[in-house]
This record gives sequence, structure tokens and C-alpha cells, in this order.
Amino acid sequence: MRVIITLDDACGRTLFGKRLSKDRTVNADILERFGFVYVSEYTASLFKGNERVLCPIPDAVPESATLFLEKEEIQDCVTELVVYRWNRLYPSDSHYDPEKNGWRKISSDDFAGYSHKKITREVYVR
Repeated sequence: MRVIITLDDACGRTLFGKRLSKDRTVNADILERFGFVYVSEYTASLFKGNERVLCPIPDAVPESATLFLEKEEIQDCVTELVVYRWNRLYPSDSHYDPEKNGWRKISSDDFAGYSHKKITREVYVR
């Protein structure tokens, strides 16, 4: 199972349970690269009814599935983690550091976002 998350420069994920930022280029990249993506109702609003966005996340998710998680915990059964970094520092109260959680980075590339000058996409495996 693959999970996608977004992080700021301090590995911040959320502030008071809300996303730190958003960028429509990241959303387009997710759909282009991964096809169908499971999301929560909260996250579905970012994709405005796109038919490749599956909501809500079912209790039994297929092993081959991709999930975009903004607030949810990352389960042990996840085999690949994709991180989109905002390359900015935002106030946050929830953090997730991939390397401190046993992940090993295997690739990293930068691209220009819509509202962010530079976004970094990183891929991690256990």
C-alpha cells in the first residue's frame, strides 16, 4: 500500500487538525502519477468530485491502493511513502518525520507548484 502525505520544512502535517497548505499542481501530480487515490471526506474537497478520487476510505483497502492522508495515522502495512514538501515553514502541532519512523528515501525531485515556487516530491520505502 502507498500513502501520500504533505509536510513543511519542520515535518509539520497539520495545525489544530487542519491542513497547512494546498497547491493544485500537487493535486494534479498525484492523479497523474498514481491514478485512483483513496481520500477522506476532508481531503476530497481538494479534488472537486474527480472520478479518480475514491471517498471515503474503506475499512478494507486493497494492498495495491494509494491513499492521500492529511490527518490520518500512517499504518504499519504501508510499503511506500510519498511526501510532497512545501519547502516552507508553517505553524504546526502535528509532525511526521519519515526517517525517524523507519523510512529510507529512494528518490527526490523538485517541481514548480501553482502557489509554491518549489515543491519537492520524495519517495520512501521501509
